[in-house]
Amino acid sequence: MRVTYDKAKTDKPKPWRVSWQDINKKQHRTYFATKEEAEAYEPESVVDAAKYGADFASLNQRDRQAAVLAITESHKHSFNLMEAVQFYIQHHSARPDILASVAVEEMMRSRKGFAKSTERTLRGTLEAFAYYEDLPLRQYTRDDIMEFCQAGELSTSRRHGNLTRLGTFFNWAMRMGYVSANPCKKIKKKADLGVVPPRSITFLKYDEVERLMNTALDTDPGMIPYLTLGIFCGIRPHELSGAEGKQPVTWDDILIDEDIAEVNVPSTSSKTREPRQIELNDNALEWLKLGGDLPPKNIRNRRDAIARKADVKWSEDIMRHTFASYHCRMFRSPERLKLEMGHSENSKTLENHYRSGRCTLKDARKFWTLVPSGAQNIITPALTA
Repeated sequence: MRVTYDKAKTDKPKPWRVSWQDINKKQHRTYFATKEEAEAYEPESVVDAAKYGADFASLNQRDRQAAVLAITESHKHSFNLMEAVQFYIQHHSARPDILASVAVEEMMRSRKGFAKSTERTLRGTLEAFAYYEDLPLRQYTRDDIMEFCQAGELSTSRRHGNLTRLGTFFNWAMRMGYVSANPCKKIKKKADLGVVPPRSITFLKYDEVERLMNTALDTDPGMIPYLTLGIFCGIRPHELSGAEGKQPVTWDDILIDEDIAEVNVPSTSSKTREPRQIELNDNALEWLKLGGDLPPKNIRNRRDAIARKADVKWSEDIMRHTFASYHCRMFRSPERLKLEMGHSENSKTLENHYRSGRCTLKDARKFWTLVPSGAQNIITPALTA
């Protein structure tokens, strides 16, 4: 490493130059304001080379020769030395190996507090995997996972879902010490399994939302809070109703003060078991001020009756799809929407479902300003201003 004063840079704030050559014979240079700074500088690559050189030199001659031979052989067969070490550890673990079918049962017994539908889907995938090829866990490779995910005439979305659930299984197996690595990590969903096409989702058009809310106001005003929190806040229907033993969202979860207006979905209500907060827009507040039942009773019959009278076709998750579609179009804040909908950080639901642009900005503006016309607080409890 050489320190020189660069006369061509005498009028520059950093005239002192440090020049050096790395182990690949590539030349480098950087500049400093003073000679002392330049002389004190140690390039990271030089430090690393010295460190790793010292580490390698500290090995005895037999270990150095073995390392060089191992690296040479691994390159011939297209893997690196660390992969070979991990393979050895995985196949020589102190913990006894177990069959996939046994591990699936052990894992499913250990899981507590998840939604029944989630557990059914997970069990279905894992049992199918074990039935397809019931090997000791340490024997599974990337190729085995790929073969299972690509078997049959499944949609790309189903293949992605199966890979995600197998990833969960092998992550558990790592924590339990049954395997040292997760073979699913070597698979890229889009590159290896295909790209999931945008899903065609159904949402309520603005005039349908208007008819639905006004029909509820005229015929069953007790359902107003349920519809408001579903359509204008995107809360899942079973989080509102408390299905599958969950705690339903209640009036106590709606928080209003001088600085904030939001509804809190507690962990005891949330599908993901994580609490989340959803901002209440002005129009949602106006509907909630009317009061009503929260949670309501006999939801399905009352909801279907309102939809029928409003001439609106109801479908699964239509309230949540409506909220997300108009939110995307109006606010253009995908990170905020992910948080409010309770999506995971890596979720691709927004990209796959709600960015189709099928609702217009004009309708989105009307949606977020729809308020009850001339109505009074007709039921208690109700929010106070």
